[in-house]
Amino acid sequence: MNVIRFIKRHACLVSAVLLLVGQASFVCAQQEWLVDFGNNAAQYRGIPVTNPDPNGHYWNSIQPGLLVSNMVDKNNTTTTLQLGWDTPVGTDSYNGPAGDTSFGTPADNVGFTDIDAAALGDLGVKEAAFDFAAGPSLADNRVRFELQNLDPTKKYDLTFYGSHKYSLDATTVYSVYSDSTFATQVASTTLQVMDPTNPVAHNRDKVATITGLSPQTDNILFLQFVGMTGHEGYLNSMEIVAEAAAAGVTGDYNNNGKVDAADYVIWRNSVGTTTVLPNDPVGGMIGDAQYNNWRSHFNQTPGAGSGLGATAVPEPASLSLIVFGLLGLISSSRRPR
Repeated sequence: MNVIRFIKRHACLVSAVLLLVGQASFVCAQQEWLVDFGNNAAQYRGIPVTNPDPNGHYWNSIQPGLLVSNMVDKNNTTTTLQLGWDTPVGTDSYNGPAGDTSFGTPADNVGFTDIDAAALGDLGVKEAAFDFAAGPSLADNRVRFELQNLDPTKKYDLTFYGSHKYSLDATTVYSVYSDSTFATQVASTTLQVMDPTNPVAHNRDKVATITGLSPQTDNILFLQFVGMTGHEGYLNSMEIVAEAAAAGVTGDYNNNGKVDAADYVIWRNSVGTTTVLPNDPVGGMIGDAQYNNWRSHFNQTPGAGSGLGATAVPEPASLSLIVFGLLGLISSSRRPR
């Protein structure tokens, strides 16, 4: 198995500026990317998808371990999305859906790839299923990578296809984390890459999906995959879908679906900075404009009108007293009786 080490690169300043001025290629209500974890560019026993594929879609056939910039969506539109790696990663096709690929060339062997193309949907392409990224068979088999330059106004669905015969772990765990420390897990799913009762029977018709993901720190999704008990995990291909998130309420700065005192605290802690707050149509330096928007939408929820008629809006001074009063009440309630 070929193992590649990569020094992580973060999203470039140019991409960030493009996102701010609305010129990036995230313009559709829904956009999809297809990723094939293998190609023939100095990779061990790999092969790329021929674009377009039989479904008329375009793929990013990547060499695991290397930064991939300006990924194309499945309609062949170039975008700012990029994929970078945080750990070593192994690459191969041996004992994947094509079986023994130790003889001949990948082109000779790709025809032996055994998958249920209809069941796998957009991922049901032989060249994409043929090769895979995997744990590097070192002390730590966790493989970590990032999807960078995501659109903070959208939600993302990730679909994973993993398949391998004779695996030490029949199940691979795919997880998403909040930042590059990989300490806080946001979501997780599992997939059997082979039949645990029959190691020659690889996964040919099942995928695993995580839906509704919001971009995390620096508009990145931090991904990890590994075998359930710590052995190698497998990732042959992946589909990324971006959809416009439901409209939020102006002034809901913690994005929890309502405008309340907690949003004031976020505003107060952000005053004088250029922090990007959710549901802030003004942007720029945080100040009076954001406070006024919070005040005018206080007690409002999605689809509801202004709550001014039902609930009086606390002024900054009295709100501070409310916050500290609540803290005091919580503190006093914990004292021994």
